Amino acid sequence: MEGFRCFLDTASLRIPQSPLPECVSGSSSQNPIGESHFDQTLEAAFSRLKISSFCRQPQLSRFDGDCSNGSVIKYPTNDHGLGGENFIPFCNDELQSLNLNSGGNGVLSHLGLQNCWVQSDIDCSNGFVSNLNQHSDNSPHWLQASLNGWSLADLRGRVAFLATDQDGCRCLQRAMEAVPNKELIDLIFLEVLEHVATLMLDPHGNYVVQKLVEVCSEEQRTQMLLMLTKKNDLQLICISLDTRGTRSVQKLLKYVTTKEQITLIMRALSPGVVALSKNSNGQHVIEHCLEHFSVQDNEHLLHVVANNCCGIAKDKSGCCVLQKCVEHSNGKNRERLVAAITAKAIVLAVDRYGNYVLQHLLGLRMPQITENLLRQLRGSYMSLSCNKYGSNVVEKCLLDSGEEQSSQIIFELLTNRNISMLLLHPFGNYVIQTALSVSKGVYHDALLNLVQLNSHVMRGNYYGQKVLAWRDRSLQHM
Repeated sequence: MEGFRCFLDTASLRIPQSPLPECVSGSSSQNPIGESHFDQTLEAAFSRLKISSFCRQPQLSRFDGDCSNGSVIKYPTNDHGLGGENFIPFCNDELQSLNLNSGGNGVLSHLGLQNCWVQSDIDCSNGFVSNLNQHSDNSPHWLQASLNGWSLADLRGRVAFLATDQDGCRCLQRAMEAVPNKELIDLIFLEVLEHVATLMLDPHGNYVVQKLVEVCSEEQRTQMLLMLTKKNDLQLICISLDTRGTRSVQKLLKYVTTKEQITLIMRALSPGVVALSKNSNGQHVIEHCLEHFSVQDNEHLLHVVANNCCGIAKDKSGCCVLQKCVEHSNGKNRERLVAAITAKAIVLAVDRYGNYVLQHLLGLRMPQITENLLRQLRGSYMSLSCNKYGSNVVEKCLLDSGEEQSSQIIFELLTNRNISMLLLHPFGNYVIQTALSVSKGVYHDALLNLVQLNSHVMRGNYYGQKVLAWRDRSLQHM
């Protein structure tokens, strides 16, 4: 699923009525900035940025049309009082594929995700966002260069909409990267904090949020987390599912330092573990938690994944998350997770993504895990060998199990009355080749005898020729 898109559709943005600097004399058209950085009022400068004369901007239409692959869902006002016009519009197929911690069946309605959106309280109607989110060649040189000539009074009340402009966001980032200025950081933080959810989804604003996370204090990061998690229980989940939002969330996770911050994050993400795991953007947030937080911090996350392991394993993003869960768990948490996966081994073995999860477990080469998995697959090796994905699992079983265990698999195949079919099968021929490479003693001789008995048929078959070629090469090296 592609990242969820967010359109800002709000009331009109008004430039705050803070004092404007006097015009600077002594500058020329050749040097519009001059030594004092200004030859114009800020009002004139913002006019050149196309954000002061709103009456001339085109009216931004409501989102009644398509959003590339589905109709926009209109959400009612929820219990938190968030207006129905400020939302993340989910496309039909995106909404259907979004699944929280359940197998579906109305879980979105149950958890209230149908009323979940990130509210934008930056006033920017009449085309403001449409214009600001595109680079303007009319942006004044002083804005493209830096904010060095700005006083704190000049910036006050303007940070949020500067952050949504391409040049403005760059200037804000440079200002924060310069010699540390606590007053400047505090001002930017306070104004970004008020609109942090909206800015995290903005094409330019998300970079300002990321830079702010790097330079602000531990206490300020806690305030940011509180703002993201207190107003709307599902807000952090929605942001994590977004292409831009996930970058900001990952940056925030990278800089968490206290138990309180981790608790806030895990509590906020818990309702959406399944949805995040099965999303190409959300998976990175879950993987970051697994890699950087303790097993105790991730205990609930691992419990949810174990309960939904089959659905997660059969998803393109989910199968990667599930492998990470196995890697970064231990003790009872890992036992519960592995047992849940093993119980679904037959189903996962023939799935295009689930088979990778089983191969990952076998690749750990942990005797107890391997034994339990082989026991679950016993009696199905023949049918799995004829399956595009299952044949890969059988090969992995032969390669990563011990001699005794691989011999049991080969014995099951040899005693099946349809064994000769594998010699000519598009997928089964690879299982035979792998079996020949790992077998020893009587089992190896039995396989060679099987090939010899059917060689006259195999010579006229493309896949049979592959097996014969492998046998001939191996005999040359003996």
